[in-house]
Amino acid sequence: MSQASQFRALDVAVARLSATGAGPSLPEPPDNLDEPEAMRAFLREVAEHPVAREAIAVSSAGLDAGLDRVASGGVVSPARLRRMVFATSRYLSRMAHRATPFGLMAGVAPARFDPESKFRIGAEHRKHVRADMGWLIEVIRPWETHPAVLEGLRLVVNDLCLIRGDRLVLPLVRKETDERAPDDRERTVRLTGAVRGVLAAAERPIPHPELVDLLRGDFPDVPRETVRRMVAQLVEGEFLLTDLRPPATVDDPLGHALKRLPEEAGLAEVRDALTAYARTSPGEGGQAWRAATSVMRRLRAADRLIQVDLAMDADVVLPDAVASEFEQAATVAWRIAPPDLAPFDPLADYRADFVERYGTGALVPIKEVLDPEAGIGPPAGYLLPPGVRRPRDRAAEHAGRDALLLGLAQRGDPEIVLDDELVARLSRPGSADERTSYVEMCAQLLADSADALRTGDFRLVVAPANFTRPGAMFGRFLHLLPELGPAVAAAARDEAAPAVPAQLVGPTVHSRTSNVAQVPRLTEDVLRIGVFADRPGDLGLDDLLVGADRHRFFVVSRHDRRELAPMTFNALNPQLTMPNAARFLMEVGESRTPHWPLWTWGAAERLPYLPRVRRGRTIFASARWLPDPRLRGEEDWAAWRRVFDRWRADWAVPDVVYATSADHRVRLDLTSASHVRLLHADLRKRPGIVLQEEPAGGRHGSGWAGGHATEVVVPLRPVRPRKTELRKTAPRKTVPRKTVLRKTVESVRRPAVRRVHLPGGEWLYLKVYATAGRHGELLSRHLPELVRQAAPVSDRWFFVRYRDEDPHLRLRFHGEPAELNTHLLPIAHRWAADLADANLISGIVIDAYRPEIARYGGPELVEAAERAFHADAESVLEQLTLREQRMLDLPMLLLLAANHVDMAEHLHGDGWRDWLLRAYPKGERHGAFRQHRSEATRLLDPVTGAAELARLPGGPRVLESWRRRAEALAAYGRLARETLDDPSDAFASMLHMHHNRLAGIDPHTERDAYAVARGAVQAHHDRERHLNR
Repeated sequence: MSQASQFRALDVAVARLSATGAGPSLPEPPDNLDEPEAMRAFLREVAEHPVAREAIAVSSAGLDAGLDRVASGGVVSPARLRRMVFATSRYLSRMAHRATPFGLMAGVAPARFDPESKFRIGAEHRKHVRADMGWLIEVIRPWETHPAVLEGLRLVVNDLCLIRGDRLVLPLVRKETDERAPDDRERTVRLTGAVRGVLAAAERPIPHPELVDLLRGDFPDVPRETVRRMVAQLVEGEFLLTDLRPPATVDDPLGHALKRLPEEAGLAEVRDALTAYARTSPGEGGQAWRAATSVMRRLRAADRLIQVDLAMDADVVLPDAVASEFEQAATVAWRIAPPDLAPFDPLADYRADFVERYGTGALVPIKEVLDPEAGIGPPAGYLLPPGVRRPRDRAAEHAGRDALLLGLAQRGDPEIVLDDELVARLSRPGSADERTSYVEMCAQLLADSADALRTGDFRLVVAPANFTRPGAMFGRFLHLLPELGPAVAAAARDEAAPAVPAQLVGPTVHSRTSNVAQVPRLTEDVLRIGVFADRPGDLGLDDLLVGADRHRFFVVSRHDRRELAPMTFNALNPQLTMPNAARFLMEVGESRTPHWPLWTWGAAERLPYLPRVRRGRTIFASARWLPDPRLRGEEDWAAWRRVFDRWRADWAVPDVVYATSADHRVRLDLTSASHVRLLHADLRKRPGIVLQEEPAGGRHGSGWAGGHATEVVVPLRPVRPRKTELRKTAPRKTVPRKTVLRKTVESVRRPAVRRVHLPGGEWLYLKVYATAGRHGELLSRHLPELVRQAAPVSDRWFFVRYRDEDPHLRLRFHGEPAELNTHLLPIAHRWAADLADANLISGIVIDAYRPEIARYGGPELVEAAERAFHADAESVLEQLTLREQRMLDLPMLLLLAANHVDMAEHLHGDGWRDWLLRAYPKGERHGAFRQHRSEATRLLDPVTGAAELARLPGGPRVLESWRRRAEALAAYGRLARETLDDPSDAFASMLHMHHNRLAGIDPHTERDAYAVARGAVQAHHDRERHLNR
């Protein structure tokens, strides 16, 4: 049943363990929740249980206060008592049955693999205690603008800022601890001369006194106190950042702030109180906890004051069989993931928009790209701040897979076994040979005893989430697991290669989520975005450029052209926590290790019952039940209970289940009245709850771990890594500075030509909307007349077929603005009106023209490229007209290939054949050449092909149009070869746009045409080599 594994487990792993083992050590809630005294007795018992009480205090200040009230005999209403019982029951269940780290309820320990397994758990669990980041930021915020403190700080411009008109804009303002605060999306200040001076002076960190002195030198008539006040206002608005804010890479944020604040800030007392609490063992720290929180509330009241992590006193050595099972599970999950999800590329559509605007040779400042005015705006789904793109519906059809799983799910079996035959039926074609990527998997490890684990009698219950960035599932615990740091850093280097890994550090929208983002420094290069950065040592947003090809984005350092792989070593969801720039960098980095799901039911997900899914000792999905919809809204307890009992009997729901909703997971015993009442309450509070079976159906326990619920996080590396090649013009130190990449950067930042031609200028840009099937008729029958009338006032023009929300033709005419607007525009109006009256077009739009400066080699080449476009457009119109009039009897595929051969020759000059063979290597489309081999080798022969074409009807007119086109192509080609180290991408873009003009948007035909052209040139090359032997 074993398959060749595509993954290997690293030597290190992480064990996550519940704080208490299963059993009677924790209080049990009463069955009768209508009896107030029974509920009070239970809550008093919990209040007096030192371990449970402290764990609850750390997790919920509100519930802890309620327990105090009950324990002291205070008056509490029955409804409030019932809610407290529900909340307390959830926490107690978590302590005993859930291993996901959370305060004092579950913690972590290092684990490793060995032929001889071992497990020991002691009582010396260790707390790691920090001030909550949300609380700390709010406490130190007022001190940032305190004159005496500000005087000793260094300041730097927030690199998220951008200039828009006469305003300096901060496009995202972080919220602090109050997550219900108004959503302040943008903050601006007037871009005065003084503000411009600040931007220039504080581009790199600068001491506050030095900044004030520089500004006073520029504005000597402004009083020093006025300058200081302006700087303080910029700090308060976060346009300037100070080094008082603790970096996310320090282990002691409070200590960082203490070094910069005076004694009256009160943080020294907080430090001492937290240190005293950290020294206590779990269950013995109640008094120290209350002392610490009291000190902190005197400085600032908040619901969350302290972040506590738990290092378990445990030795965990797992048998090698567990590692092998993880490897097999990852391999099977990779192979059976649906084609559109393995790997999933969330930036695919955005990359197409980027390439459309900038081309494949450009390196563009990231802030420009994401700015909706200067660039193309943020990708779909980005919210901080939001853009105009909307996520495309990716509900892919997997009819065969869905039908198979639906059939299996509806058989009523309690378990589906993924045997070799079923895995083969579900697997993507070729998935066994694909190169995989790094992945971290988490699974609950079940075995009844140490002997059972040792002999292989265990189960892995796979958690649904996996992460493909190193350290994501345990990066925030590296301060507790220092032995794992080198392994994560090594994995980062391996996954980034041949690029350089760079740790990405940025602000989170809610400061409290910074608790999760606190990860020690793991890479030599660090990208600090929107936070204080010690530049130039740390790289900021303005130090980075982004480019793309047809397959991926890449980020490079502006200064040395190294390609960087941005990486975050935490599990934060970027959608609601990261500003757009940081999220974009993270997703570009993640594209190197694409995400894929461990299991998905597809269309079967909507069924009311789904069985367990198992392969070998691995359970990919537990059995689950969707509660009857009536159970989600019924408030009356008696009526609800009748529906529940009937539903449970109909669907054979077992006694013990887990109620799960997103990250909430509570174990319920449905024979317990109190647990059923808890489910009743939760279904009304969280309608998305589903019920899952006990792990492995309850047939394997956690006896091997002393009754502690245990999850194991295993990092796995690919056996055959996904190789991401650096481009030939890749941004590396070894690349000469005279590369297309450097030039395109400069052209984007300081264009020598106008980047946008608005209506009324030297370009008239018309979008003519018509169905794609109508384009050929418009081009061959109607556009030539408009071109003829435009000739007196336009020295060059060209067209592109386009398909966005509606297909259209893009017509661009160049000339003197006055002539275009007074002469050509009325002609175009009459031309379009006639077509609209004839129902040939649906409308016309005048728009701004943005030349693809980068795509075609930079500002020096723009005009030459446009003249080549013009010549090609004229040639294409001639060829389309001949085909329309049935005067050219040549299949479109051969005509396209012949054009490609002719264009390659004139663009590249000497050596064009070798270039074409390199640019379009033999591949899966080679069958197109074989199908047309006879005609292709005759008509496309580099020596005799023109003569053969001239014998065909219409051939001489085609050749004449090529002759007129050749001069413009050759001029552009010469300039490109002189200017660019490698013009291959620019030449390929020329051929691509020719295909667009002649045949329209058809990637399959385009690849076939290249294959035919390549095959003909290769055949000629082979004949010459044979004759010259």
